Amino acid sequence: MIRVEILEQNRSALRPFVKLPFQLYKDDPNWVAPLIGEQLCVLSQPQEGGPCRFFLVYDGNQPVARVMAGIDERLNERLNRKCGYFSLFESVQRPDYARTALDAACAYLREEGMDTVIGPVALGVDDFGKGLLVQGFDGPPVLFNPYNPSYYADYLEKCGFSKHRDHLAYFMRMDEFDQHAMEEIVPRAKKRFGFRVERVIWSKENEEKILQNIGRVIREAFPPEWEWNVPTYGDLRREVKHLREYYSPEMTVMAFAENRPIGFVLAFPDYNQVLKKMKGHVFPVGWLKYMFGKRKIHGARCSMQIVVPEYQHKGVNTAMFYEAFLGAKNLGIQWVEGSTVDETSITSIANTEKMASHLYRVYRQYEKKLTEA
Repeated sequence: MIRVEILEQNRSALRPFVKLPFQLYKDDPNWVAPLIGEQLCVLSQPQEGGPCRFFLVYDGNQPVARVMAGIDERLNERLNRKCGYFSLFESVQRPDYARTALDAACAYLREEGMDTVIGPVALGVDDFGKGLLVQGFDGPPVLFNPYNPSYYADYLEKCGFSKHRDHLAYFMRMDEFDQHAMEEIVPRAKKRFGFRVERVIWSKENEEKILQNIGRVIREAFPPEWEWNVPTYGDLRREVKHLREYYSPEMTVMAFAENRPIGFVLAFPDYNQVLKKMKGHVFPVGWLKYMFGKRKIHGARCSMQIVVPEYQHKGVNTAMFYEAFLGAKNLGIQWVEGSTVDETSITSIANTEKMASHLYRVYRQYEKKLTEA
């Protein structure tokens, strides 16, 4: 008999929810297991945006599907909408299991007064892992990006979901990047438009100033149509606590016009190459695999590249990317994924394609009207 359990938001109750993918993907060589302890810690805390609920579907005593549903009240207020979200969807390869989970999520959001649901979304303020993989199943995901079986898209569509928006991932080999051309272009752009590029070297002494600079760039460059919250200083502090383990000063850069921050690039070594070997556990030997494996990482992900409006189309993006490229090269990075780029951001797509990169993966968000029968 298929049944749905609504889980309490604590580590003990959420453990089978977190462990379900380990059974689903046990024979999939591309899946990268999350750290169980870290995910339990994150999910057992109150979500910043508003209320949420965790659903776990059972067939008899066996967990077979899961989903989280919630409401981001701050985003709804900014966009003047009544929209819920779903996240962390997983299902054994049976459409009735998937439908049971998704129907439970939709019913909850409808009861909460929402008229639309969008997902999958990323949890937290970074927005680095949204969407369902619909193109590019040929390898493991890069750090913070999702991974799923190809049949998930079909299951969502059969449950009444349709495409909301695509988010694009681009691939670039370091040896195909035209470094010599950049060596000519970048100095001219800096001189003509009066800006400089610096690497972001984090320390306790300068952390507050760095966070203020990052926050200022994001606020000034933030398009009103973005389905993402403008991060507060508190948001950024919490995010830094999560990301510091993956941060690379060689590949994190900021542009300035005199003392004004005007652009920011954030890139990470692809720690998924290490996490894959840890199989979700830090102990007893996972930390050793981490310590030795991180020295051999040969890929990276550029997850944010943003410039304030009045300095766009003035070579700032190119100059920042070039500085991050030099840092990546010194680390022995062989390839970079630029992701994810919203399909509606024509300028970002054009800038990314200029860097000798090509589209190789697509992550799709879906939506469903909850007012429909």
